[in-house]
Amino acid sequence: MALPGDAVGGTAGVLAGWALTALGLILAAPGLTHLCGRLLQAAHPGALRLLAGRVLMAEAGRIGRPVGVVCAVASGTYAMTALYGGAVPSFFGPLTVLGTLLVTGCTTATLFTAAVAARQSRADTTAALLRLGAPARMLRSAAALRAGALLALFAPLALVTAQLTALPLAH
Repeated sequence: MALPGDAVGGTAGVLAGWALTALGLILAAPGLTHLCGRLLQAAHPGALRLLAGRVLMAEAGRIGRPVGVVCAVASGTYAMTALYGGAVPSFFGPLTVLGTLLVTGCTTATLFTAAVAARQSRADTTAALLRLGAPARMLRSAAALRAGALLALFAPLALVTAQLTALPLAH
């Protein structure tokens, strides 16, 4: 596969670097998710932030890896888009589109499956909180806060990673 630009270390070296970067994102994501939960609790800890942070910390292992995979796929997609700009690469065709849709769909489905499994695993806790009088709105707000915190951490990480992975091949 011909990559754009001048690859200093060769195409195999660049592809190996991309693979190691993706693996690093996947392996670091549970720790980053745990850190995100800890940071939520650190700044003005109210009941909402404590609840959201504790849930993120408790489920970092379960949802961290799928978030890392989505981050790696998004980073790779953005890097390839940035490399080729508006030009259509020579390997672009119906199978490339199908493969891209398949990989993106599967990673997103995996993330949603992990989120649903995490939700089901804490169903007893949620029911107990509701029985104790916690408003359902607060539980929904905590879920939105968790999603927003993960997005605030991983979206810039994916963009920076994409820019750095595209750097060796930039013109």
